[in-house]
Amino acid sequence: KLTALCRSLPQVQAALEAGVGMIYADFEFIKQFPAAIEAVRAAGKQIALATPRIHMPGENGYHNNILRLQPDAVLVRNTGALYYYLRHRQENPSAAHPRLIGDFSLNIANHKTAELFLEAGCDVITPSYDLNIQQMVDLLSVSPTAEMEIVIHQHLPMFHTEHCVYCTFLSEGTDYTNCGRPCEEQRASLRDRIGMSHPVRVDEGCRNTVYNAIEQSGAEYLSHFLELGVPSYRVEFLEETPDQVHEVIDLYSRALRGEISGTQVWKTLKATNQLGVTRGQLIK
Repeated sequence: KLTALCRSLPQVQAALEAGVGMIYADFEFIKQFPAAIEAVRAAGKQIALATPRIHMPGENGYHNNILRLQPDAVLVRNTGALYYYLRHRQENPSAAHPRLIGDFSLNIANHKTAELFLEAGCDVITPSYDLNIQQMVDLLSVSPTAEMEIVIHQHLPMFHTEHCVYCTFLSEGTDYTNCGRPCEEQRASLRDRIGMSHPVRVDEGCRNTVYNAIEQSGAEYLSHFLELGVPSYRVEFLEETPDQVHEVIDLYSRALRGEISGTQVWKTLKATNQLGVTRGQLIK
């Protein structure tokens, strides 16, 4: 199956129209979640809500709000969040609980960490972005692939910071109490030395994540993953229009059905043909 991580309501609606059965909502502000949940439930599909990448002391309220919204699943991005949801399961055994999907940032890079997080309570796990294709195949060969999901298309998050670009350059304020929240109305990017503009997005805690400007695709390796029994593949969107969402989902759906090659996918999208953070220092 193909799942889609969306960062705006129009992307959610486009992914639903394209036939995706599982939507991940990764919105900057929790107040945006209810509209996505309503749209997904109206379409008879399932939705997972993403936690922030960083979990600081005193921030459990965010996770409590996610539970209150009753999603089908939670995309868990750090061990602090995982601990919170697992403890809630233990303390409320008779209540309905969302499935827990461990994201790449849990750094599941070998079969030992795969076993660790599955035994801890994750229902699905996502391999680390640190793996090149040979390392990924090695991991999948000795791990329970039926409980895995691979991110096959994305804008790679390059780094996270507590320094807020929006507050610094788009307001006269000094923090969230007096900046006027320009992040809610505007979009910022960081331009590198060769002129590429890398999008900057915020989270509820005013932290910034900088994403690579160019999409990265692992479509060329789909046949390997299918042979190894991986059942779920995620495409992640950032600033794509609804038409672009349709195109990406259509291409990957056709590739999963064997109608086109993975090479055709990444060349059509003009994406980088790469799986993780690097191809690996020993691969020429």
